Amino acid sequence: MLPSSSRYPARSSQLRVGTLSMEELQLRSAELNGIVLYYANVLSNNPSDIHYLLPSDTYIGRKSCQLIETYLRKYFTDVRIMEIKDLQTSDCDSFQYALSELAGQIMLLKESLLPSQRLIFNLTGGFKSILGFLQSLGMFYADETVYVFEFSKYLLRIPALPIKLEPYEHLWNHVSVFRRLDNALPLESCSYAEIPSSLVLKLFGEPTLSAYGKVVWDSFRKQIYSREMLQPISSKLAYTPQFISSVRDLASDRYYLLNCRIDALCVYLEGSGRKSLKSLDLKKLKIPQGKSTHEFDAWADQSAKRVFCHYENQTLVLDRLADALH
Repeated sequence: MLPSSSRYPARSSQLRVGTLSMEELQLRSAELNGIVLYYANVLSNNPSDIHYLLPSDTYIGRKSCQLIETYLRKYFTDVRIMEIKDLQTSDCDSFQYALSELAGQIMLLKESLLPSQRLIFNLTGGFKSILGFLQSLGMFYADETVYVFEFSKYLLRIPALPIKLEPYEHLWNHVSVFRRLDNALPLESCSYAEIPSSLVLKLFGEPTLSAYGKVVWDSFRKQIYSREMLQPISSKLAYTPQFISSVRDLASDRYYLLNCRIDALCVYLEGSGRKSLKSLDLKKLKIPQGKSTHEFDAWADQSAKRVFCHYENQTLVLDRLADALH
């Protein structure tokens, strides 16, 4: 992950960037200097590495990012731009929201890594306000953080720290609040009054998890989702006793998947309800099964399971977890 800003603005055209020597590029671009030093001046040995470029939300930031992308594509087949709206410091509220979005993107990226892959933060270049946040975030998500100080020829490397974030005990009493905030569902202000203000922001009139709030929530979300079937976070969803019985004694990874499905279903039900989520595949049964008139995916791997359900007025009632119909 490579932040891009205007600290060393490129004055060359894209064609010119492609013709500069590596030494010239290192002098013109702090960001490229950091990545060249990371690869010990040999970029051609790891063509399958994936690079995420993080531009500030400014003209020069985007232009610098494009020039860096042009050069990296000479050596790497997969170079992606992770552009976050309002990732600049002119408006505090918008910037805080942008950092929250950035934290969410990094969490998703970390979760998607294969066991053989590592996440490296290259913090050379970029605005100090962004780099300070990424440096703290790197303590929890990066396998290694690297950067070059000014025009040094040496790469500073900070390995992952052997630490674990442990939330305050009282936060466990507000799991449903965190779940609704994480899924951008509305809340009354009294429901999150006891959560530290550093974790919850009220932006544009609506509460949302701050960047650090997302880090804290992520630190204990998987543990919570993996230990049992959680109650729905929407009054538009309900469980029957038969459903509770059918999900008893599941493996922890199955609980995790199913609880994630339940959250997504609550978001769908509290939305317009006009467009079914592809990830859930919620659909009407051709032939009703008892009370059940609909079904959706619980998980697709291993022995695929479906959740059978029916509507009672505006509430979706989950009847049971069972094998898919064939």
